Amino acid sequence: MSRKTRAGPRTRKRSRTLSKRERTIRQRLKSDFAHYASHCLKIRTKAGAVEPFVLNAAQRHIDAELARQLAESGRVRALILKGRQQGCSTYVEGRYFWRVSHNRGTRAFILTHLDEATMTLFEMAKRFYEHCPALVRPRLKASNARELVFDRLDSGYRIGTAGSRGAGRSQTIQYFHGSEVAYWPNAEEHVAGALQAVPNAPGTEVILESTSAGRRGLFFEMCERAARGEGEHRLIFVPWFWQEEYREAGIEGFAATAEEEAYAERHGVTPAQLAWRRGKIVELGGLHHFRREYPATPEEAFSAERPKSLWRRELIEGTRVAAAPALKRIVVAVDPSGGEGETSDEVGIIAAGIGHDGQGYVLEDLSGRMGPAAWGRRAVAAFRRLEADRIVAEKNFGGEMVAHVIRTVDPAAPLRLVSASRGKEVRAEPIAALYEQGRVHHVGIHLALEDEMTSWEPLASVRSPNRVDALVWALSELMIEAAAPKLVFG
Repeated sequence: MSRKTRAGPRTRKRSRTLSKRERTIRQRLKSDFAHYASHCLKIRTKAGAVEPFVLNAAQRHIDAELARQLAESGRVRALILKGRQQGCSTYVEGRYFWRVSHNRGTRAFILTHLDEATMTLFEMAKRFYEHCPALVRPRLKASNARELVFDRLDSGYRIGTAGSRGAGRSQTIQYFHGSEVAYWPNAEEHVAGALQAVPNAPGTEVILESTSAGRRGLFFEMCERAARGEGEHRLIFVPWFWQEEYREAGIEGFAATAEEEAYAERHGVTPAQLAWRRGKIVELGGLHHFRREYPATPEEAFSAERPKSLWRRELIEGTRVAAAPALKRIVVAVDPSGGEGETSDEVGIIAAGIGHDGQGYVLEDLSGRMGPAAWGRRAVAAFRRLEADRIVAEKNFGGEMVAHVIRTVDPAAPLRLVSASRGKEVRAEPIAALYEQGRVHHVGIHLALEDEMTSWEPLASVRSPNRVDALVWALSELMIEAAAPKLVFG
């Protein structure tokens, strides 16, 4: 047999039909991304090592949510809201490399907010290819600074920067990833172009992810609509405390503040995570910066102040104190609501005092959704515990009912009923002016109250700011209307 004849069988052997076992392996690698990632993809860790891509908790959650949407609707349209350095972009890059390297005639396009980020993500894609096992690595037709093209599959992977108009527009693509969308210039045009490039066909995917840039811009608006169940985009949120590395080692002697204890109870975080959070708050220059960069809830991520609100966060932050001095007077103010259901307005209950120096101190925010009996007990309990001078309550919503609720709990509690004869903005402006003058201090952190103060726009907000109303009643009583005639019961 000639040398040429003998070469034929060797060539056919290399391209032989896969065995049953090999087909089983290939099928699982094609259908299970988490399995594929851990066996076929390599990533560079924060320490600089190149290791298998094993999904972390945040990435597993994203993977499960995308799988659920794909099963329900046949395609993926997702908005991912997350904190810093949680591996979201890494997950999507790996997912789309997996997609285009296993499916014929498919294109993935990734659009980032900065050239540096663009290069980082493309280096990640090239690393995926270089370390991919031969069994599942497609043959490369072309590779340049921003694109990988696989010839036999007729598929490709391309990346760009959202810095110029028209970026993101392309020929038909099946998979689109927008990274840090909240920080894109010309975001509306880029997203519109991308959505036009991705057909509404089964299996197509559009994933837009970002940290928050505040309550503004296209990404915020899309997240708000998705949270309300409007449109086909699904909101996926990733809290910061799912990251294993976001915890402090060696915390002997760490003592949580009252705010930290409440935060830990609300979110289930550990003392090591609280210690990490405390250090990061100092590093970032304040709690509100931390909440935007490392949110625990979607509401925290978008808790930035609105441009036309009466209060600014830096004013609150700049006069905050850890403890109040000896106080001359203390009041508990109540702003009742019309119900206790999930959709009802909250009952505002704020305790505040005034020092001998004439400065105001916001002591506690006890607001919440509750019925009359519950808010009556809560207000009276605060009155007794703080040894307050009186309870101040708005009487517009059932004046006799308000007095009856307080008297039922404590007939002897001094009560002043106040009437909202002026609009909320007119009542609130003198109190906002006191903050501007540095005359009001928050004792500790009152997150929900401060969010409401900095996000309530008098002419635009729909919901009633009950916490703000109670704050206004309390500080008006202590600092503005102290000499006015009072109607006192008890």
